[in-house]
Amino acid sequence: MFCSPSSLISIKEMGYDIIAMAKKTPKIHYLYDGKMQPLTEIYKKNKKRRGRSRYLLSVEVTIKKDDYSIPARIVYVRNRNKRKDYLAIITTDMNISEDEVIRICRKRWDIEVFFKVCKSYLKLGKGCNSLSYDAMTAHVAIVFTRYMLLAVENRQQSDLRTL
Repeated sequence: MFCSPSSLISIKEMGYDIIAMAKKTPKIHYLYDGKMQPLTEIYKKNKKRRGRSRYLLSVEVTIKKDDYSIPARIVYVRNRNKRKDYLAIITTDMNISEDEVIRICRKRWDIEVFFKVCKSYLKLGKGCNSLSYDAMTAHVAIVFTRYMLLAVENRQQSDLRTL
């Protein structure tokens, strides 16, 4: 789900727009206010939205690679796990709103968590040693069924609204 400027440009050259998380590293820079700057510097230089806004900041940047450049928007959102920290979401689709960017990214994050649980805890990657397509398909179906059963049990234990 994380991306680099080179992958953003490669995907845009194929004719697709992308929404992904951007890494907060000092090695990756975006063109903003005429200078190449990392995400952290762009964040520090701008006034944040106050109150219970869905996002802290939204800025338009340019992604450059050699002579090729594309426009992008970076949406900074509050990290739920660390209230003082933020996450950066980048998109090359300039026609959608910040709220839509956040909504799409949140849905994708749920899918990432699902696959992480299936691979790490339910042995999706290493549980089946067969080369048969049917056996692999059956294994994936069993792992996904295990996940659904665990998710239902977890919801019944934690959500008071569940019957």
